[in-house]
Amino acid sequence: MCGRFNILSDAEALMDTFEILQGNVELQTFEPGYNVSPSVRNTRIDSIHTARVTRIPIVRLGEDGRRVLQEAVWPLVPVWASGQIPKYATANARAETMTTLASYRNAWKKSQRCLIAATGFYEWQRVEYQKNKQPWHIYHLEQPVMGFAGLWEVGYTTEGEPFESCAIVTTSANQLMAEIHNSNQRMPVIIDPAKRDTWLGTDSEAALELAVSYRDGLLSADPISSRINNPGYNRPDCLEPIDIST
Repeated sequence: MCGRFNILSDAEALMDTFEILQGNVELQTFEPGYNVSPSVRNTRIDSIHTARVTRIPIVRLGEDGRRVLQEAVWPLVPVWASGQIPKYATANARAETMTTLASYRNAWKKSQRCLIAATGFYEWQRVEYQKNKQPWHIYHLEQPVMGFAGLWEVGYTTEGEPFESCAIVTTSANQLMAEIHNSNQRMPVIIDPAKRDTWLGTDSEAALELAVSYRDGLLSADPISSRINNPGYNRPDCLEPIDIST
């Protein structure tokens, strides 16, 4: 799973990271977030401009084949959902089933793959003899901004207005994440810069080969306080490490 993450970069840093031309930036209301969570399930979207939904920056290919930086609703709204966030979870698309599962196969068939910008993400560890799970902040040691593998879809509000939505692709955990996310042992698929064109491109077989566990040694993690458990809490101290040695 990857149900919570942070994105602390501004638009200019995202442009540099993902090599986006000035004319291909379509961000409208993007603001950095310390605790980004998916839109509430079963939310009706009458107007994309007024709906209380989570919108996050994604990178995809435009009609001219160049990268576009834009906003998309999170989670993915399937093509048949008629302007409503599904009752079931679509924030994450499992790599093992995304090519065939009804919610995602249209996006996969049309090569509607994207990169979802993140500076870190959160997972919860089950601890023996402890009632509540321990939250952790996970981040890349070499990439200030990561690119999660994602799928994007076109949907329509109840008023017929088109909008894009997205899901983060997940896979089995690597060694670090297996120790942290020890209940489900999942992690987001992370696409390194040299492979981003492949993920965004039209070669689905080559893209699918990238949907694997991230190699060990390049991610680090800090235990953090339970304040992150509140999806409405969005302050810098979300990231403050705590001591759990005692």
